[in-house]
Amino acid sequence: MLTNLYVKNLALIDEINIDLEEGLTVLTGETGAGKSIILGAISIALGMKVSGDIVRDESKEAVAQLSFYFDDKKMSEIFKLYDIDIPDEGEFIIRRTFSGGRSRFKINGCDISAAQVKCLAPFLLDLHAQRDNLRLLKESEQLDLVDSIAGDDLRSLLEEMNDKLSGYKLIKEKLEALGDDEAARLRELDLLRFEAEEIEEAGLKHGEDEELEAKFSKGENAGKIKEAAFTAVEAISGDGSGISSLLSAAIKAVNDITELSSDNDIENIKDMLYDADSIISDCLGELNRYADGIDADEEEFALVTERLNIYNKLKDKYRTDTDGILALLEEKQKRISELENAKELVLQYTQQCKELEEEMTRICEKLTSKREAAAEVLSEKLVNAAKDLNFNDLRFKAQITSTGEFTSLGDNKVCFLISTNPGEELKPLKDVASGGELSRIMLAFKTITADTDGTQTLIFDEIDTGISGRTAQMVAAKMANVAKSKQIICITHLPQIAAMGDHHFLILKSVADDRSITDIKALEDTDRITELSRLLGGDKITETVEKSAAEMIELAKKYKNV
Repeated sequence: MLTNLYVKNLALIDEINIDLEEGLTVLTGETGAGKSIILGAISIALGMKVSGDIVRDESKEAVAQLSFYFDDKKMSEIFKLYDIDIPDEGEFIIRRTFSGGRSRFKINGCDISAAQVKCLAPFLLDLHAQRDNLRLLKESEQLDLVDSIAGDDLRSLLEEMNDKLSGYKLIKEKLEALGDDEAARLRELDLLRFEAEEIEEAGLKHGEDEELEAKFSKGENAGKIKEAAFTAVEAISGDGSGISSLLSAAIKAVNDITELSSDNDIENIKDMLYDADSIISDCLGELNRYADGIDADEEEFALVTERLNIYNKLKDKYRTDTDGILALLEEKQKRISELENAKELVLQYTQQCKELEEEMTRICEKLTSKREAAAEVLSEKLVNAAKDLNFNDLRFKAQITSTGEFTSLGDNKVCFLISTNPGEELKPLKDVASGGELSRIMLAFKTITADTDGTQTLIFDEIDTGISGRTAQMVAAKMANVAKSKQIICITHLPQIAAMGDHHFLILKSVADDRSITDIKALEDTDRITELSRLLGGDKITETVEKSAAEMIELAKKYKNV
């Protein structure tokens, strides 16, 4: 359940921090006070897209934060499914911040993506605004409601249907790929054989092209390399000015010194000079051999160039590297095999499609049967629930028909048929129900599914639009009953619903520094009487109105046995 809402620096909200409890919580306030902004903050925390101007003061961080408490193992499994690390039970906090034009999400202080938050949202709470009543008119929503009654047996059938359909689509794609035009198939086969043969004849090898490019680079620059080698040779052995000649002169001079002196130091120097002369001689020999070898590589260079051209031609043609070309060869060989055996494969795939169609037809028949049974249960429950909402003469039917097309949900479509007055025939819900009637019917559905869905918190934003009087009282009673097993948060204009609340918050709007501010205040009994009096009597609150408000609160307590 939702235990706390904290909002800072968003829209008309400077800062609010409210604790929420079990039961029915009502939010009231003057029109334009910002009641929907409070619930909007909940949607923002759960990943709703918002414009940049939602931040009240750009120089400060904006926050939308929700605290939840859960002790359900199912929630732990859901968190693990989305790679979210939180305790097996207890409190967790979803926090969304806005700063510098960017928003970030965290759960219990750890970063989380917006996509993960949006996936979690349906498991945390069900936020229902007035416009959501229109969802009831969609066939997909109506099918979901029937399926929610059908239970686990239906879900296992849907999983089986989805598996069969995936296999069926894959085989159909293979059939379409084979085609039914023999001439086109032969043309494709000729082209594939030519291209496969071209690649096979090239004898490509992984990594060979890199070795060829290195050899080509050396061969392409052979002249410059040889010239540089000869320059090095000349620098070593050149007459008079070469390193070798200069080193010989140095050695001769040192020998002259040794003849004139028996100094050990000069002997060490002489040894080093002789070592240097040996190294220089070795370098000269290696350079000469390297330079001579370059001439011998010209024939190999031509072969390297020719081989590299084969690689480059295929790379240009197929617009990929060597590994990609070899992978293409495998694909082409596989496709050649398919086309060469096309007739046999067509027969094989056709038979597989037929078998899968028969299996899916069998599954669809079972789905239809279970949905028809669920539709009867749903219809009966809805009629009973609607009586508590002042629909005494309502007749309802969830009509199940077949589309004749296989989908992951089977081949059914659902149409809700309704009659709200005696003597009227059943007609599609979209053609009959008014806005107020849709609100009550949606509430009736919520009461039916309250025990089967896993969501612990239901939020209603002005679901009471279009009703009043006795009907409003009955809607209030229905909400109170649902609130015994679910946490309900409801924005309302009706005193009947406000009086039934276990907890009551007043939304206020004020002006400070020429800016509007929305705030929220928890009401106790005396303040509740004042607020209910406003809802009952408007601007003129008389003693009689206040007495009526107090009486409504007491009657609500007696109804709830408080």
